[in-house]
Amino acid sequence: MSKKTRIIYLCIAPCLFLLSWYISHRMYTDYLQNGVGNMRYAGEERSFMYASVFTGIYLVAFFVIRDLYKDKE
Repeated sequence: MSKKTRIIYLCIAPCLFLLSWYISHRMYTDYLQNGVGNMRYAGEERSFMYASVFTGIYLVAFFVIRDLYKDKE
């Protein structure tokens, strides 16, 4: 894996985190606004946790791919 490719993959990680946080936050707020009847969701918002886990999985996959495709010196 070349240095340019590594930089591109690592630059995607913050964008992926922000996008996944935004999507999960919007899903949470839409769910609260469109509640079913009188039912209320008693849990807290976990958008940050979901985004962190998703980004962590992405980074683990990046490190595995980086180790599989090392530069030939």
